[in-house]
Amino acid sequence: MKKLFIILVIIMCISCSDNDTTPKQGTVIGASMDVLLKNREGINIFDTDKYPENSISIRYLIGGKEFGYGYDTPGAVLDNPKGFFIVNFAEIGKGMSVFLNHDSSEEYPITYIYWNATDVDTIKTQYRRTENSIILEKAWLFKNGDWEVTAPPYITIVK
Repeated sequence: MKKLFIILVIIMCISCSDNDTTPKQGTVIGASMDVLLKNREGINIFDTDKYPENSISIRYLIGGKEFGYGYDTPGAVLDNPKGFFIVNFAEIGKGMSVFLNHDSSEEYPITYIYWNATDVDTIKTQYRRTENSIILEKAWLFKNGDWEVTAPPYITIVK
């Protein structure tokens, strides 16, 4: 028994090495944005009769084609299968956090927010990418025929 203990201690000492100085890092993906929906008077209209939660869908433009959220994980059980989740902001009211397109094949990934069958908003993004991170740096909202710079991590869309 004593010999077995000594052998185990030797194996453990040999397996540990101080030569590996590479820091261990996880993957960081910062590719979401909080979205508030207001009317011209500044009243929150998210999840009202005109913009109910169950009519909203998130779609991505990749290679000139539209894909729904989760396109790259077919059959996966997703926590938020529609590409967003509802957020109750303390003083502002209801809004949503949207998972933005961060496909690496696109220089400026495009995310569409379909509020219903006829009303859509477009968000264009730019990311800083490293070996193990994707961080949202800039975002634009297509508004009145032009791209308007937004201030991540949230955006207010006026209808």
